[in-house]
Amino acid sequence: MSTQTHFDPSRRAFLGATAGGTALTIAGLPSQALARINAPHDPEKLKETTEVFGFCDMCYWRCGLKIRSRDGKAVKIDGNPEHPNNWGVVCGKGNAGLMVAYAPNRLKHPMKRVGKRGEGKWKQISWDEALDTTAKELLKVKKKYGPQALALIGHGSWEKPYHRLAHAFGTPNTTSPVFGLCCGPRGLSNMMIMGRNLTGNETLDLENCKYFLMMGRNITESLHNGETLGWVNGVANGAKVVYFDPRYSITASKADEYYAIRPLTDHAFLLAMINVVINEELYDKQFIAEYVVGFDELKQRVQKYTPEWAEPITEVPAKDIRRLAKEMAAKAPSVFVYSPRRLTRSSNDFGTGMSITILNTLFGVWGRKGGVFTPQKYKVPEIDLPEFEHATALRNDSGGDFNYEQPEIPLAHIQDESGKYHRADGAGVMGRWPIANAQYGLTNEMWRAMAEQKPYPIRALITAGGNGFLNSTNYDIIRKALETVDFYVAGDVIPNEMNMYADILLPEASYLERYDDLQVGGAREGYVAVRMPAMKPLHDTRDAWTICKQLADRMELGAYFPHDSIKELLDDRLKKAGSSLAEIEKVGILKIPADPAKYFPLDHGGKLKIKTPGGSTKAELIPGMLKQMGYDKALDYVEQVRPNEDEFHMTFGRIGFHTHARTQDNVWTADLMRENVLWIHPEPATKRGIKEGDLVKVTDRKGRDGEIKAKVTARIRKDTIFMVHGFGHWDKRMTTAYGQGVADSDLASYAVDPHVGSMSMGLSLVKVEKV
Repeated sequence: MSTQTHFDPSRRAFLGATAGGTALTIAGLPSQALARINAPHDPEKLKETTEVFGFCDMCYWRCGLKIRSRDGKAVKIDGNPEHPNNWGVVCGKGNAGLMVAYAPNRLKHPMKRVGKRGEGKWKQISWDEALDTTAKELLKVKKKYGPQALALIGHGSWEKPYHRLAHAFGTPNTTSPVFGLCCGPRGLSNMMIMGRNLTGNETLDLENCKYFLMMGRNITESLHNGETLGWVNGVANGAKVVYFDPRYSITASKADEYYAIRPLTDHAFLLAMINVVINEELYDKQFIAEYVVGFDELKQRVQKYTPEWAEPITEVPAKDIRRLAKEMAAKAPSVFVYSPRRLTRSSNDFGTGMSITILNTLFGVWGRKGGVFTPQKYKVPEIDLPEFEHATALRNDSGGDFNYEQPEIPLAHIQDESGKYHRADGAGVMGRWPIANAQYGLTNEMWRAMAEQKPYPIRALITAGGNGFLNSTNYDIIRKALETVDFYVAGDVIPNEMNMYADILLPEASYLERYDDLQVGGAREGYVAVRMPAMKPLHDTRDAWTICKQLADRMELGAYFPHDSIKELLDDRLKKAGSSLAEIEKVGILKIPADPAKYFPLDHGGKLKIKTPGGSTKAELIPGMLKQMGYDKALDYVEQVRPNEDEFHMTFGRIGFHTHARTQDNVWTADLMRENVLWIHPEPATKRGIKEGDLVKVTDRKGRDGEIKAKVTARIRKDTIFMVHGFGHWDKRMTTAYGQGVADSDLASYAVDPHVGSMSMGLSLVKVEKV
């Protein structure tokens, strides 16, 4: 990490030789800076910059950007003040986006594997050879095993054309980690109860909220700019913050009250809150009467979940549970129970998610000021395409294929038109994971299907971004999957452990060097934004759409990529929406004006529109679809694992200047945090002879282990340890991140939620000892 040269008092006389030197010395500037400032020189004359618009790719919030270029090179990233996702703010990650393009070790040319898979030996080849080989190998698999033998795993704002390519190929097996590894249980909970998938860029009226009950939602360190700004403004406007987390995070430090809840017991606390709200009639009676069904049945089911029952489980006092319920009711409907962003932790995350949705619904927050607003949508039709041949590639109302911006499609039990092939991961399949979202799939289960070659052969793999080794938690399954398939092609911008196993590497242009499909979003102002190249590609790289089109043409699937360029596609879509690419490139974003009567309908005499997957036009506190399947038992509390006296709960999470495992090799973000450390409470640390900075060994019950430096702090429970997610890279091509810290993915649980199929990463129990 770079270090600053501090002011040296012994040099005071020398620096005092000039008045400027004395003044700067008092300011405490580095000595090098003083020398530069006082040396006579002519001011450097810089050329003017040009400016284009885009949206960020350093995390999945996708803030609006202005990118400045000089001499044909991007030199500065600023925020677009008109974009609802960030209102002009760019974080440290966003500023470091320049170093994605300029990274010396980024993927620069098409490459062919010449050693064993995972060995890291490559040969540079031409684009024609790379694309010809890829098309040939995919068609070979299709001929021998059928189109369903191809799996696609995409992760990022560029994955959309890869999904289209896979659907055109004929496979139902496309996934994105967003469901099975991150937001699935909470999105599904809101969908089942309210008919809304409240994930992604959440539509929360944070500025006007008066009470935040935050269940481990570390909003200041997960750092999605627009969301964090809204929350900060809400707090500044007087909102009370009550924060629950086994660790005293930065967000906890900003709260009015903090509870170090026992890990994995959020569901018990929430059920007790529901008990109090119902029994003491603290709910919104008018909202319940008009918009809700299942209230009486819910009331009966939660009678046993009293605050006194929850206290020994959660270690939250019963009297506080009752008080918090009353405080929230007094501020309702301008209140919000905040779910963790990643709700893949316990053995019943679906139950936790439903309890959060139920509690918000009892307080009547939907369509109300200070609660959840109804987003406006900027309608941008998809391009005209032939129908896909298999049933999982459902066309939504706008006529599109897989659309990352519009996840709110009805859940269905999907199978191939012939009735022969279901999704290999079981998402949406009766008898396996029928309520899992078949649009995004279960990436964790897809890895297993490849490794075990069940329920049928999966012999080819395409990945678009992502890193399975560090975003999932079963190293052996993923390694076996990558070694088992006949052919693996990876499209990416940077090297990582997963694409190290590829047979062909397709290097993509960075998001500063390319066009991508439109960003269509819904907020108070519905919007559509454009990503434009700020410079020509620095290397022999291509954008995702062009790669997929050129592969499609080689496999006689060109009808699914009918445009000659991505620019032509964008212009086609925008003209159908009454605009054009030329128009949006001038401003970066087109918006529908804000209209409170539309996004706060219940405050302006309007009605709340609800349609659940079960077909109800009212919120289902106990969803009928779940009752038919026997899945309504997820509402009930399930006892969670507890550590023995010499063990700890293994936890991990985000930091403000890193995104998952994507940014540790970025030289700018790495300068802010080079490696992760292990948070451990002073009492168990002292018992084990562990001091600050000591190297410790962490071992789970399966014998997996890793060595990491200790951070001894009272800001965590005695039975819990914590590390920042995304470190522990072992790909030597990652010259900055290689060998730094420990991979939490090597220690976290790979059990699954029995109702949803998503991962239950927080069930791991570990021992810690000094090395």
